[in-house]
Amino acid sequence: MLETARDAEGMGSRVLWKALDICDTGAVQTWVSEIEADTPLDLVISNAGVTGSHGVDGTVETAETAHAQIATNLGGTVNLLTAVAPYMQKRKRGNIALISSLAGLQPISDGPAYGASKAGVIAYGEAMRDHLHKWGVSVTVVCPGYILTPMADQFKSWRPYEYTAEEAATSITKAIAKKKAFHAFPWQLALSIHIGKLLPWKLRRLANQRFNYQR
Repeated sequence: MLETARDAEGMGSRVLWKALDICDTGAVQTWVSEIEADTPLDLVISNAGVTGSHGVDGTVETAETAHAQIATNLGGTVNLLTAVAPYMQKRKRGNIALISSLAGLQPISDGPAYGASKAGVIAYGEAMRDHLHKWGVSVTVVCPGYILTPMADQFKSWRPYEYTAEEAATSITKAIAKKKAFHAFPWQLALSIHIGKLLPWKLRRLANQRFNYQR
């Protein structure tokens, strides 16, 4: 984080940063209020996320692993949005982007809690987008596919149409600038998910196995 902050400062940006637990509601609210007192927030991106899976021997993902993902991926999103939205409502403007995943549209069988948490982000973002619209606050839900990051390296399966982090950032930036309600990419995978929903479950299951964490 410190290295990223220094890189941004080296390009002329002013950076305020702090390490905190996104699952800690009070800590998130306090940090947002401190930032708001210094610089009103025009754009907030909720991007914190963790992942997990069943064991390589087929043992079911533990409750602790599942709850950690839901608390961070969905709970953290709720904590951040509820902290920033009241300020934006008062100003009657602002942009919020929630980073979900294509796994929220089509969960991977050996990552059930990850898919559930990301599906929750989609539902939460859609509802909050409708609610905040009358105050001039936009909410964009982003569903990326595979992105070349250390987190994605946990996947040992097929990763088609994988984006670099830079390519993904460019795609997300454009979607936010356009205030898109929903942005799923790459389009080829997003389309295949929509088509797959029309297939019988047994056929869809066979196709989905190619995307499992452990092949």
